[in-house]
Amino acid sequence: MDIGVLLNHTLIIQAILFLIFLFIVNLIYVKPYSKTVDQRNARILELNKEAEKFREEAALYLKEAEKILNEAGQKVNEILEKARREAKEQANRIIEEAEKEANERVKKAKDEIAKELETAKAQLAQKVEVLAKIIVEKFVGERK
Repeated sequence: MDIGVLLNHTLIIQAILFLIFLFIVNLIYVKPYSKTVDQRNARILELNKEAEKFREEAALYLKEAEKILNEAGQKVNEILEKARREAKEQANRIIEEAEKEANERVKKAKDEIAKELETAKAQLAQKVEVLAKIIVEKFVGERK
């Protein structure tokens, strides 16, 4: 059975030409393409490393921002608590002053009332004395 392939010089020449063709294709197409693919892969790896670096940096900034926010929240709470204490102290002072003023007014009113009472007693005593004199005079005048 004959397969139709003879081993002769044309086969060797075709093999050599095929190898030359492969070399030229490799030189013109495969090497530049491989070089481009390798450069792209290297760039992708570089960008991935850079992106990871930025992620870590962003995480640090996020933690720092959270820390700052927590500190600010604490300061706000401290300021509010201080303001509450000061307001309460001021309210207590105002209440004390109002109570003191009210007590002074009550004492002054009591003193005025006592003074008026003494004046009224003195006037009443004078009127009683005058009435007593009138009664005595009438009583004495009737006996005569």
